Amino acid sequence: MLTYAAVVAANVIPMVGFAWFARRSAQQNDERNRALEETREANRRLEATLAENAALHEQLLAQAREAGVHDERERMAREIHDTLAQGLTGIITQLHAAEHAADDPAAWRRHIEAATTLAKESLTEARRSVHALRPEPLQTARLSEALVNVAERWSSLHEVPVQVTTTGAARPMRPEVEVALLRTAQEALTNVAKHARATRVGVTLSYMEHQVALDVRDDGTGFDPARIHDNVTNDPSEDRGGFGLIAMRQRIEGLSGTLQVESEPGAGTGISACVPAEPAEVPA
Repeated sequence: MLTYAAVVAANVIPMVGFAWFARRSAQQNDERNRALEETREANRRLEATLAENAALHEQLLAQAREAGVHDERERMAREIHDTLAQGLTGIITQLHAAEHAADDPAAWRRHIEAATTLAKESLTEARRSVHALRPEPLQTARLSEALVNVAERWSSLHEVPVQVTTTGAARPMRPEVEVALLRTAQEALTNVAKHARATRVGVTLSYMEHQVALDVRDDGTGFDPARIHDNVTNDPSEDRGGFGLIAMRQRIEGLSGTLQVESEPGAGTGISACVPAEPAEVPA
């Protein structure tokens, strides 16, 4: 016969076990619900982050497109100035000289032929600029040789002697470096012809261990560099070299280089450009 205690134990123990199981099940359900809610919250945050990243990506793409357009506009502005504007300036100069040489057939013909040659060369360079090709003087010659050719042609047009000197070991540089230095020399010579009334010009190309420097100096009238920005104008016929200097500076500083202008009224002008000497890549 079972005692009273045994009967009570036989009924209470299963009830206690059922209550513990029920509490444990409820606890597990609560934990699962919390885990699900945390997962949903994490998914919401992830979706918000992805949306924010997508918007940021679109913004960066738009900024990149705007920067690309701005850079291309500046490149084309420099190229137009370095080709068409310089060429037209030379053509106008030669035509004016031809007018003054009307009584000298030989001189008149020489100036007309020079204007015609400048027109053809300017057209060729303009087409090369549109296609972002290297300037013609650099196609078949090193920078030092191209500078000699440019200086000789400029000297024959303007009847001003130019001495070109190369120091250091000449070596091929990256195309961007050679183009920037060649365009700087061309612009400096153009400004000499337009404004300096110089009797001689010196061009020095210096190859150093880590840098390449270009110096163009003349003995002309000079000017006050502090007032150069006052001379920038949208009318090429009224330009006093301001935009040309700005374009030169943009080219050189775009290659992590420096451009310095030294001048004073009556003491000539010196333009010095210095860029890192980055050698040209050797084809495999």
